[in-house]
Amino acid sequence: MAILLASLSSLPVSAAAPVADLRSSTGNTTNGELEKQLNELSRLLETRNKMQVKMQSQLDLLSQEMSMLQGNIEVFNHKIEEIENRQRNLYQLIEEQKKAKLQPVANVDSVKPESKNEQVAYQSAVDLVLVNKEYQQAIAAFEAFVVDYPKSEYVANAQYWLGQLLYKQKKRDEARSAFLIVIDDYPKSNKRADSLFKIGLIDEYLGNLTSAKVFYQKAVAEYPNSSAAELSKERLKVL
Repeated sequence: MAILLASLSSLPVSAAAPVADLRSSTGNTTNGELEKQLNELSRLLETRNKMQVKMQSQLDLLSQEMSMLQGNIEVFNHKIEEIENRQRNLYQLIEEQKKAKLQPVANVDSVKPESKNEQVAYQSAVDLVLVNKEYQQAIAAFEAFVVDYPKSEYVANAQYWLGQLLYKQKKRDEARSAFLIVIDDYPKSNKRADSLFKIGLIDEYLGNLTSAKVFYQKAVAEYPNSSAAELSKERLKVL
């Protein structure tokens, strides 16, 4: 027994060392993998942050472009409204001058009944627009006028008024048809340039950009000194 105990006590103490080494080795491996995962996660987070910054920059740029576009549209609409107001005022002045010239002609018998009725009918339709602001009634009046007096010198203007009124009511297809009659049937009308521009505007709104360019270019080429040509040039720049 003593010999056995002596034998056991003589075994080296370092026999337990492999277990301790295994634990140490296992711990080092786990820490290395964890550090690697943390580095990978950090890289992914950094990449995501860079993408977010880039996307935000693109969104800011898009927002600026949208604001500029909205501003251009508002300026353009304002210009159109100003021109239309000037046209209405000028047209009203012309009509008043015509009235003043007609009044001194006292011999009513010398005026043909049809001519007199024609002038009254046309002036009544114009007054519905400029004086009474009864636009729906004015549409009906101008439509009746072009049917009742197809040979009248005022037909081209009546068609243009129809186009303007229908356009104001957002009846763009019907307005386009009225403007097209002015262009095709009355080549000498002083409303032809404006009709070319208005059809270009309608076609652009409807997405028919090729057709819009054609009408804008016609306004510029055929009436280079007109306000319609200037407006057409502005629209051609953005198409």
